Amino acid sequence: MRALVTGASGCLGRALVEQLALHGWDVGTTARQPVALPGFRAADLAHADLAPLVDGIDVVFHCAARSSAWGTRDEFHAANVLATRRLLDAAERAGVKRFVLASSPSIYADGTDRLDLAEDAPLPARPLSLYAESKRIAERMVLGHAGAMTCTAIRPRAIYGRHDRALLPRVILAMRRGRVPMIRGGQALIDLTHRHDAARGMILAASGPRGGVWNITSGEAFRFRELAAMIARESGLRLRGLPLPYGLARWLAGASEAVARARGGAEPRLTLQAVASLGSSLTLDISAARRELGYRPQVGFRQGVAECFA
Repeated sequence: MRALVTGASGCLGRALVEQLALHGWDVGTTARQPVALPGFRAADLAHADLAPLVDGIDVVFHCAARSSAWGTRDEFHAANVLATRRLLDAAERAGVKRFVLASSPSIYADGTDRLDLAEDAPLPARPLSLYAESKRIAERMVLGHAGAMTCTAIRPRAIYGRHDRALLPRVILAMRRGRVPMIRGGQALIDLTHRHDAARGMILAASGPRGGVWNITSGEAFRFRELAAMIARESGLRLRGLPLPYGLARWLAGASEAVARARGGAEPRLTLQAVASLGSSLTLDISAARRELGYRPQVGFRQGVAECFA
């Protein structure tokens, strides 16, 4: 079987390349910037000719995305919606049999505590972030694809591990700056997904039924303050929390974002997406993935976080 992995330079993409190679797949890879990976071709999926990427491919694993907490609507649309639409069309024309999207549980978030959500849980009328908005559109497009190609998706929660450029690095940066925001006292429940568990979920989803979407996590949830403490121990950094009420955190994030956008500047230290992610509980029910795909989490956080500092 021949697979194409997009976003192959990222945390999930690299893990997926490793897992596919172990299973004997012939793997092609792509990302925006050159990187030493098997069968690599640099490409901007929103603008490049995609035909050479999908020629002779059996399964496309679409991991590429703009997953930042910061950016414009146009940037998120180009990277997460337009690129997905162009890749879907190119794969269909090339006769690709399967297309698997790495979607996002951010589409569930509404700023309140939401626990043990199944895949059919109601989605908020308005997404909480531009990232969530773009991923929701992309997922709907993939799962509703009407061509001959079978399309599925997973919603992996908070992927971390080696090559993570989002979750752990942000917490570590906050520690080095001085204080880590403890919104609502750091009591929000978060379940995470080690990169290898997420990669296995992607591979299993490639055999799932058309239009299927599955929650994927490592099967355990922690309070944010517990996660931060474990990260501090492994990194050798001191954890100093800054207690923040949820309402105040949202006000500060909103004001920071307004100032940053007015100045055309970089991402502020506190964003609305970060407040939603760290200040409200969001955990997922993975029983459908267990039942329908045979998915079983294999890497717990205490084991997985050690990998990041080995």
